[in-house]
Amino acid sequence: MSYSLFYDIGIAVAAATLLAIVFGFFRQPTILGYIVAGLLIGPVLGLVKDTTVLGNFSELGIALLLFIIGVELDIRRIRQLGTSSMLIGLFQVAITAGLSYFVAAKIGFAPLQAVYVSLIVAFSSTMVVVKLLSDKNELDSLHGELVLGILIVQDLIAVFAMAVLGTISNFTPVAIAAVVGKGGLLIVSAIAFGIVLNKALRYLVSSKELLFIFAIALCMVFGAWAAFLGYSIAIGAFIAGIILGNTQFNYEIAGKVKPLRDFFLTLFFVSLGMQLSFNGSTGLLQKALIVSLLVILLKPVVSFFVTKAFRFGNRTALLSSLQLGQVSEFSLILVASGISLGHVGNEFFSITALLTMLTFAMTAYTIKFDNAIYVALSPFMKVFERLSAKEENLKDVPERLSGHVIVFGIYRMGGKIIRLLRKKDEKIIVVDYNPEKIRTLLKQGISCICSDMGNWEIDELLGFRNAKAVVSTIRDKDNNLGLIGRVRASGSKAVIVVAAFSEEDALELYKKGADYVVLPEQLGGEHIISNVISKKREVLKKISISHAETIKKELAEIQS
Repeated sequence: MSYSLFYDIGIAVAAATLLAIVFGFFRQPTILGYIVAGLLIGPVLGLVKDTTVLGNFSELGIALLLFIIGVELDIRRIRQLGTSSMLIGLFQVAITAGLSYFVAAKIGFAPLQAVYVSLIVAFSSTMVVVKLLSDKNELDSLHGELVLGILIVQDLIAVFAMAVLGTISNFTPVAIAAVVGKGGLLIVSAIAFGIVLNKALRYLVSSKELLFIFAIALCMVFGAWAAFLGYSIAIGAFIAGIILGNTQFNYEIAGKVKPLRDFFLTLFFVSLGMQLSFNGSTGLLQKALIVSLLVILLKPVVSFFVTKAFRFGNRTALLSSLQLGQVSEFSLILVASGISLGHVGNEFFSITALLTMLTFAMTAYTIKFDNAIYVALSPFMKVFERLSAKEENLKDVPERLSGHVIVFGIYRMGGKIIRLLRKKDEKIIVVDYNPEKIRTLLKQGISCICSDMGNWEIDELLGFRNAKAVVSTIRDKDNNLGLIGRVRASGSKAVIVVAAFSEEDALELYKKGADYVVLPEQLGGEHIISNVISKKREVLKKISISHAETIKKELAEIQS
């Protein structure tokens, strides 16, 4: 028995590793590689015939995934994202799910199956979207922030849906009241434990090993407590994650648990791949095609119009919508839960797995070429420009511009540059995607536009041709290359200064026409060598006191 266990897990891990390397080489999500690995070692080659062992281990992967999501779900972060992204997420899920349910019922799905289809279509992948946006350094863009808020709302709704679907077989008023009551008890116990935990956690953090063991123990205890109350173990793990996520040690805990989560989650996706069974059914493939069109076309269209209803610009609405055109990893978890509850069969899972593989692959390309897609579609979207007041109303730009400095990006380096330019009485126009920062600068009498730096619709307002200098503090190569091209195409002789992440990016920006490329790490290193290490401690002490006072003044200016 022990040999069989070792053999099954060994084959699964080896196959997952090999396929992950292959999929990574072709720049495809590794999750797809894990599913294909399960398909190969199961139905295709028959190397592993019993899925029970891997299925049991995979349940830990689901619990740990939700635990990590809970740990990284900072309540303060949700408040910072604003109500717009929260409401857009709610409306997007509601409208997409409603339309998808109607279509699913029309093409032959049973009512309960149609509910699962509507949820599969409505949710998008936090894991895939955040990874791809991070690779493009667009998480801090306006559309990146908006998508992040929508994904957080989707994750919360997905967790709630899992809880409701687990009790749907006994869907009576008494049963619903019991579920709500037990849910309240679970939440109250979590809040009470969180209050006690904040006082005791300092003792636990003295030992890194103890902190790790405690985090896993809390995950398991709340999982068992949730199961006792009639909820899934994964829901309890998610709540345990939220408890730890709102402590000062959340990042350390997440970092320690992630490797364990990744291992069990790999087994989860491999075991799902082993359950694939298409049997050459034409009807099944037709249903999968129709549902895939709902994900790829319907959901982005709904997201676009909902975002436009909240008065965002065309570019922001389109880019954020394109990035939601895939199913979620929660879809696989929901269907796996549905199979165990007897709501859906393995054939239904096959549709979901096919959807996952198709939409994950397509998302890699839609996010990569999202700006090109926007340029191609922008002539057809001019009819929606009048619904773009959300961004365009947050602006104050003089009609006649000459000899001004245009600064893209407020955060960190941008804020410093703006303060220094103001001291020199330079005429400034600031472009940033964050409405709150723009409102603050407008109150200070600084000319601003709330927009993404890649939005060429604002070029005429900025007056590139007569500008003295154009400064981009945003280290995004593609956006900076586009900015340089737009400035030079206007006939401007302005000095162009942009920031970059790497030396390779800097060389490419210089070739495009940048006058100077800032590499913050390089500048920081040069500063340390020339102005810090070379000084004696007595001299450095005086410098540090003066530096601290300067920082205090700058913080006071920002807060005022």
